[in-house]
Amino acid sequence: MLFNSLPFALFFPVVTLLYFLLPDRARVPLLLAASCWFYMAFVPKYILILAVVIAVDYTAGILIADAPPERRRLVLVASLVTNVGMLAFFKYFDFLDANLAALSQALGGGYASHALRIVLPIGLSFHTFQSMSYTIEVYRGRFPAERSLLHFATYVMFYPQLVAGPIERPQNLLHQFHATHDFSWPRVVDGLQLMATGLFKKIVIADRLALLVNAVYANPAAHAGPQLLVATCFFAIQIYCDFSGYSDIARGAARVMGYELMVNFDRPYLATSIADFWRRWHISLSTFLRDYLYIPLGGEREGRLKTLRNLAITMFLGGLWHGAGFGFIVWGLYHGALLVLYRLFPIDDLLRRHLKGAGHVLAVLVMFAFVCIGWMFFRAPAGDLLPLFASLAHFPPFSLRLLLLGAVVIATDFMGHRNGTEFIDLFPLAPWWLRGLLLVAAFYGIVFFGALEQNEFIYFQF
Repeated sequence: MLFNSLPFALFFPVVTLLYFLLPDRARVPLLLAASCWFYMAFVPKYILILAVVIAVDYTAGILIADAPPERRRLVLVASLVTNVGMLAFFKYFDFLDANLAALSQALGGGYASHALRIVLPIGLSFHTFQSMSYTIEVYRGRFPAERSLLHFATYVMFYPQLVAGPIERPQNLLHQFHATHDFSWPRVVDGLQLMATGLFKKIVIADRLALLVNAVYANPAAHAGPQLLVATCFFAIQIYCDFSGYSDIARGAARVMGYELMVNFDRPYLATSIADFWRRWHISLSTFLRDYLYIPLGGEREGRLKTLRNLAITMFLGGLWHGAGFGFIVWGLYHGALLVLYRLFPIDDLLRRHLKGAGHVLAVLVMFAFVCIGWMFFRAPAGDLLPLFASLAHFPPFSLRLLLLGAVVIATDFMGHRNGTEFIDLFPLAPWWLRGLLLVAAFYGIVFFGALEQNEFIYFQF
């Protein structure tokens, strides 16, 4: 079920209304049932995969909490192997099989492909990582084992962030299912405003830009360098509005019912370095990789060379997490190389030191250019990368209206407030008439300028 679909427009108010009408003890069961229905709207049988993940990690959490010290690590490893094994099978088996067959053929071997043509369960990488974070946190003693299967299952399956995150830690989300959430009209209004912002980003900006981006990237060889570069900049806006729009809708839907999800984006295109970018982009994934991969590898504790090695390994696996394809792998390695480059030559510091305020602006522009180059690897099939660097030719007549709409939405997202307050959180401070005017403007923008074809969110494929 897509957030930008008529079924969700019916599903959300019905579930929310029932949530507040039912007694407190019935609300979590309602959320679990609704989340199952939401997920089964895609491919019903894949609910069994989620059931296995939930059963394994719920049991593992209790065993880790109750087992003697010498067995706790064994239980954790069994849990992680199960989760990673399921993810690897569904996401990477056909990719590895096809490449092994191609390599065998090139070397004169006799290995034949055993492709299963598996349809990737939607959001598998997200809910698998979220469930894994629970067992790791229990193992590390940072969170007590959840004894209620009902509450743990709801934590893994909570429908607003089930298929595309954010990847929540148990410390932030699981305990909220034990709390009572009374109806609050100001909180409902805030949540609906956040959802409207996300829908505007997705339908009006991302899906409109997708029409142009898809046309160019469908045949890169037919387009010249400037055309591809402009399309790539548009893709940077598209993927940001698409993914952050999903996160806004997820956070807004959860907030209406009284649940708070983590902020997954923090004005990433204002980053001045690649490390700064990853502190702002897909924060739930970047912190997951940092806490559960980079730091356990050694982080910065074992000298410069091993630090650079750890950065490269982390970003390689981060790229692979996004999908079974060489483009994603190259994209991850590219970001790893950028992290190494900025460690060895802190370009942003050098620019600020020598050019003062102008240096900060230039550092942002340089970083945005680097990120856009990376988006080429991310967006294009591996075999179409070379045409992206074609010779210069005339620019096509791209729509200034799309650029303006993109600038408006991203500008509002960039307008942060001190102490971490977001732009959307300033709405309650505005007069009622201004808030109403903005909501009406968002509604008409979606209706008259939006692409209403119910396109999937980009990160659903991961």
